[in-house]
Amino acid sequence: MSLSLIGLFINWVLELDFKLKWENIKNHKYLPIIFSGVFLIELFWLPISCDLITGLNVLRIKLPLLLLPIIIGTSKQISKKEYKTIVIIFFLGIIVSTFLVFLVDLGWLNTKKDSGTVRDISIFMSHIRYSILLSFAAILILFLVINKKKNRIRLMLFFTWIIFIVFKLATITAILGLSTAIITMIVIEIAVLKGKFKNGYIIGLLGSFILFGLYVGITIKDFYHVKSNERAIQTSSLGGEKYSHKFHDNTTENGFFVWENIAPKELKKAWEKRSKTRFNGKDNIGQPLKKTLFRYLTSKGFKKDREGLLKLKESEIRLIENGRTTCKEYSNLQIRIRSLLHERQSYKKKNPPKNQTVSQRLFFWKKGIEFFLKAPIFGHGPGGSKIEYKEYYKTNETPLFAHNQFLTQLINLGISGFIIWLLILVYTFSQTNKKLKSILAPYLILMFLSFLSDDMIEVQAGVTIFSLIGTMILFSDPTIITEKKS
Repeated sequence: MSLSLIGLFINWVLELDFKLKWENIKNHKYLPIIFSGVFLIELFWLPISCDLITGLNVLRIKLPLLLLPIIIGTSKQISKKEYKTIVIIFFLGIIVSTFLVFLVDLGWLNTKKDSGTVRDISIFMSHIRYSILLSFAAILILFLVINKKKNRIRLMLFFTWIIFIVFKLATITAILGLSTAIITMIVIEIAVLKGKFKNGYIIGLLGSFILFGLYVGITIKDFYHVKSNERAIQTSSLGGEKYSHKFHDNTTENGFFVWENIAPKELKKAWEKRSKTRFNGKDNIGQPLKKTLFRYLTSKGFKKDREGLLKLKESEIRLIENGRTTCKEYSNLQIRIRSLLHERQSYKKKNPPKNQTVSQRLFFWKKGIEFFLKAPIFGHGPGGSKIEYKEYYKTNETPLFAHNQFLTQLINLGISGFIIWLLILVYTFSQTNKKLKSILAPYLILMFLSFLSDDMIEVQAGVTIFSLIGTMILFSDPTIITEKKS
């Protein structure tokens, strides 16, 4: 539990006046207690856990789900000044963190991770959770632009900066979530807008998504572009080794076919004279080095032999060691789109899913369903998902987890507990003031997609983002946030 949450709880206790707190609970239709039920259901399931230490540790991480609804929901309504202070502090934190992330991306600051991918620039938390947090900040800015008259130009500049960083991080979950959330918010707000502002929002929205669609379309077209459909006719390298050709495989890199003109023996010798990284080993981001080398040489239009390798500069050897598969420069988002397209090709060939975002998640989910079916009614108890995955990976690879909060809850609570958990969430957010639906709907969209692609509330950062923002929306006074009279 974080120091800030401990401080909030101590302050809440020292305030005393528990009679008033109980009155606030009743005034909020018992929602502070109902929302905290997403924690209490796991507490009630604790005796089922086969490892109480793991179960208690999971409950410790999830304490914000219990404390934040109780603390915020039973305290006096925040004033307009307090609300403004909270928003300003939140935005200042976003400004500082995004600036530092940008410096890491430029190479001016060191990263804490070494995966060799763009996710390394997220130095504060998981790139998925950080992107989701930035996405909500962008949504909040847009909400303020629409509902307030002050500082609209500054807010839109800030909005543009956050969008820039989100695209830098290239987290597909956040980009899809943010896009869907923005569309939802604009549609809701357009319903009550009139005149030139309404037309302006419609034109701006359509224009932005048309441009984004063109950008994605051009990237996809470039990935599948073939410069020449003619296949290799040369049978041997200049060194005399017979070339390997796989004419049935149409995989390309920069418009050239990858799996032809390969002389692996002489390429291996030539490579290991220029690099300490083994030809049959892994590059610095865990990919098979020789495949990375094949793709890079292909992208330059070189044959995969000794002569092709000798044409490379020393700097290019280092790039290949670090997992670079092409000589072309792409933006982070283009790299992410291309990697997903490459995964799709690999999946169709039934290659192992390791280090592949989508196919690896499908594998995790398949195993997760197996774990769920072992105890489908009451589950394995809090932490059960972690225990089951660790047990499986004892004889396999580095342990990873479900990457799906809904599946994790099914494994932990079984179908009976999962239904109760889901009903608590649905009922709680259905009670939010209708005047806040244009900020609630985008928040729920972001959370839903993050729950689908990540174990969002299994770590401190994720559970705090979910519970704090959700609680603030649930118990906020819409007249303070929107400056519109009830």
